[in-house]
This record gives sequence, C-alpha cells and structure tokens, in this order.
Amino acid sequence: MHVGTLIQITLRPLRNYQWAPVASSAPRLVTVLGNQIASNRTRIATARADSPGTATLNSADTYTPDPHGPPSHPWQLTLTVVP
Repeated sequence: MHVGTLIQITLRPLRNYQWAPVASSAPRLVTVLGNQIASNRTRIATARADSPGTATLNSADTYTPDPHGPPSHPWQLTLTVVP
C-alpha cells in the first residue's frame, strides 16, 4: 500500500466470542486510527499507512462467557508500505 492509504478492517465474531482492539506492530509506519465494536459485536478498525516499511496489524478473539474457556483465535495482516 502507499503512504497515506486508509484501510478498514472488519472482524466478525464467532458466536460467544469478541475481538480485541486491532493493534499495529509498528505504529510509526501504520497507525490504527479507530477501533469500534458495532452492535452485532463486529470489530471495525481503521488504519493509515504513514511511512514506508512493513507492519503487522493483529487482534485475537476471546470467548466472552469465560475468558479461560475455549482457545482464542489470532488474526493478523502484514502490510508493506511504499512511498
């Protein structure tokens, strides 16, 4: 993606799960601008490419009835930012 590009991430939960906020491995390269939960428990995040390089966006879901219950599911997206 090019510097200045905005992307929107939509993470739909499985039943009884909820996604954690999306985070960037390199906030100086890719900044997460917003992290909201919609009424249907869908995580919606917006990120912006700020500088050339590689960054990974990540999240994981948690079983909401019992955080020590079934395992969580990781999610990640690796982005390469070019000028």
